[in-house]
Amino acid sequence: MSGYNEIQHSPARYGVIDFEGLRNLCGLPGVALFSEQHRQWVQEAVENGRTQRESCWTDCIAVGSNRFVEETKTKLGIMGLGRRIETLETDRCVLREESTPYNAVIVPKIERLSLENGYFWDYNSMYSVT
Repeated sequence: MSGYNEIQHSPARYGVIDFEGLRNLCGLPGVALFSEQHRQWVQEAVENGRTQRESCWTDCIAVGSNRFVEETKTKLGIMGLGRRIETLETDRCVLREESTPYNAVIVPKIERLSLENGYFWDYNSMYSVT
């Protein structure tokens, strides 16, 4: 979900996007102007063939300027340890988390069932009708 539909047709209630914050970050004065500018940005990207998924937006903890990413890492506190800042472009950095592969060799512990693994109730004899 990219948020395109919510930006173009903002819901009256229960929206996910903080329009005021996003609009202020983009430096646009009104919601209608922001919606129109966003539509133009998307149209321009489609016309220029930039329709591929940019993994930095979904695979990283934070994306932005070096200062923003460093502040985010600091705010994470102990959870920020072990995460690395990577520069993608001159104006874009990301905060990554090392991916750990799953262990491909899983050896289950299989044991034989035995009488010692449980006990029997005498349920039927107590409640049976004779």
